[in-house]
Amino acid sequence: MDLCLSLTHACNLGCTYCYAGAKRPASMSWPVAEAGVEFALSRRPASMQLGFFGGEPLLEWDLLQRVTEFTEQACANASVELKKTVTTNATLLAPERLAWLSEHGFYPALSIDGNREMHDATRRFCDGRSSFDACMRGLDMALATFPEVEVIAVPDPANVKHLADSVRFLADEKGVIRVSVNPNFYTDWPEEALAQWREAYTALGDFYIERYRAGRPLALNVIDAKLITRLKNGFECRDRCNFGEREIAVAPSGRIYPCERLIGTDNNEEMCIGTVFDGFDEEKRATILSRRGNVNAECIGCGIRSRCMNWCCCINYTLTGAIDITDGIVCFHERAAVAEADRVGTVLFEERNPDFLARFYYEDFEGVQ
Repeated sequence: MDLCLSLTHACNLGCTYCYAGAKRPASMSWPVAEAGVEFALSRRPASMQLGFFGGEPLLEWDLLQRVTEFTEQACANASVELKKTVTTNATLLAPERLAWLSEHGFYPALSIDGNREMHDATRRFCDGRSSFDACMRGLDMALATFPEVEVIAVPDPANVKHLADSVRFLADEKGVIRVSVNPNFYTDWPEEALAQWREAYTALGDFYIERYRAGRPLALNVIDAKLITRLKNGFECRDRCNFGEREIAVAPSGRIYPCERLIGTDNNEEMCIGTVFDGFDEEKRATILSRRGNVNAECIGCGIRSRCMNWCCCINYTLTGAIDITDGIVCFHERAAVAEADRVGTVLFEERNPDFLARFYYEDFEGVQ
């Protein structure tokens, strides 16, 4: 069971592409958090992933600590394996907080778009001030404690022209070795921005090759995941998210959603599948689960269908209002990512790059999202 607790609707940043809804000082109470953990454990999972999200979850640091320690004890009592994650904008990190996260075995992810130009185009403080320097301080501190910390960058029409330079900045200048590029699918992409996006992915592929040739491999999700789907002949069932089944997200109110991306302002009656106090609305949940997949007619005969994330329920729903119908911008992205990954993979395989072969031919892949 994957349990994501959205600790607050509040945030100190005003990111232009945020899908978490209007920012407001509404945070999760202890009874809601406790009930959320107990509900997840009542499903008798063999393992559990506890994730903290928001808003900015570190605004509720005391609650995060209390929930973590409660869950650790509850999982130990129930012999449930526990993993812990937190997604933060890095502005509120401090050495003592990072030490605590490390002591408790967290896997942190930092939302930082890249260099100053890319970051400040979309991720400023709520009052309009640049958040770049604060995020860099947080990133530097995080890297000292978590050398393999993941950084999440969000390409948007306003910043995509800086994407390739930003990944190079994060990797070469800051020392980041894990970058996830998670595009803003929920906006209009004019042709000029799409052209910049294509150019950025080509430049990222070149940089990826450069790093492998130098013996300094970079984990880059948009290339790695598509390389793995090529080797595995597509996504397997275990690679897809467990939307609403073994994955749930709890809003500060205690309402349950199939994914944290669907909490928003917490007013979506269609996608709310229960509460932590009353459990699932099983009829509504079953209806939603039965619709998972993809029914786009144009996808059926597509040559990369098995390697495409056309099945992502939360993206589909936000784009089209239906969890099983995707939209053209997803198609654009998946085709671009597959093409670039195949180009990169061919180059490095033909060169018999030792790090590439070790990474993609000698490992057992548990998942490729």
